[in-house]
Amino acid sequence: MLFRLAIACGLIAATVAVQASFMSAGLGVFRRLEKERRDLLLRYPMLVTVVWIIYLIAPIALDVVLWATFYYLAQALPNFEEALYFSTVTFTTVGYGDIVLGRDWRQVATFEAVNGWIIFGWATALMMAVIQRLYFTRTPGQD
Repeated sequence: MLFRLAIACGLIAATVAVQASFMSAGLGVFRRLEKERRDLLLRYPMLVTVVWIIYLIAPIALDVVLWATFYYLAQALPNFEEALYFSTVTFTTVGYGDIVLGRDWRQVATFEAVNGWIIFGWATALMMAVIQRLYFTRTPGQD
């Protein structure tokens, strides 16, 4: 059991690294746009918001695939399609329950759910930070 929990912690570390990498790169681009193309951000805040949100969904999808790959390689689920579906439902904490892991792997799935909860909270915070910058930051000369 400890071995499986160690694997779960490793997967959490991997997904945090994925998120941190994407978010750091995305925020770097956003900061550059604020300095060099402020007019673009002011003119198209909705488009920038849509692009930012889609961008933040990409690493979440990668995180889900990481967990699914683990379930498949560990033979916790019979095929990759089921592993991907189970991982998506678990990571998003929807938890339909139509596909379940065997007794040996159930505890690992709870770690994935907690992982998803943390990642979604983090992504939501960054979405709001960018939205605040786009819609609520005053520019010089604005009243």
